[in-house]
Amino acid sequence: MAGFNVNHVIRGTGGNAWWNGRHIATLQSAELKISGDFEEINVCGDTSTYRIYNGYSGEGTMTWIKTDSSVMVDLAEAFRSGVMPDITVVTSVAQPGTNKVERIACTDVTVDELMLTKFEKKAITEQEVAFKFGNFEVLETI
Repeated sequence: MAGFNVNHVIRGTGGNAWWNGRHIATLQSAELKISGDFEEINVCGDTSTYRIYNGYSGEGTMTWIKTDSSVMVDLAEAFRSGVMPDITVVTSVAQPGTNKVERIACTDVTVDELMLTKFEKKAITEQEVAFKFGNFEVLETI
């Protein structure tokens, strides 16, 4: 196919994430998404259903191989004290063979649930944190 270079296909291997500026060195996966909030409207004399955009909500999940407890300690203290920290999550994924990177920043991050302990025999222990965010910014595109 003309114009297609298989060497430029983006793979997760080129992905990175930062939790409040702390690089997650053992990142396994990251997902950020926004969902639109639409309200349906029907008008007399018209059989169509229209949709009005009211805003969006954002959510994400990051999973990494657990090598320390730093994120867990921060969140556990927040839940115990009732003082929630300002959290920013930044992700990036590089395009191989170029100097191009796609970066997204999420702010106003909140965590509803924190797994304090989860492990099993003969398995690598991972930390997974699901979160919601109030704002986002596309910092760089490919």
